[in-house]
Amino acid sequence: MVKGVAKISTKARQILANNIVYYRVKNNWSQEYFAELLGTSPGYVSEMENAKRNISIDYIDHLANIFKIEPHELLSNSLTVSKRRIPKRKR
Repeated sequence: MVKGVAKISTKARQILANNIVYYRVKNNWSQEYFAELLGTSPGYVSEMENAKRNISIDYIDHLANIFKIEPHELLSNSLTVSKRRIPKRKR
């Protein structure tokens, strides 16, 4: 952590992170496959799913498009995640 910079983890960020995991697992996508769909790295996906990224509204829209849902569904606090791990797909 950079000196003088506080770690920020808001309730909204935690809800968003949980919902990203929920929809990724619901689609049976590994972090690696999901990262490919998003055009990013598995590390970035991990940071989003662990509420370590501040995600812009435009990126929330991008996520919603990938999941084929409405953006507001990523901010709903009613979804629960039972499992987080999906094995990597063999190429």
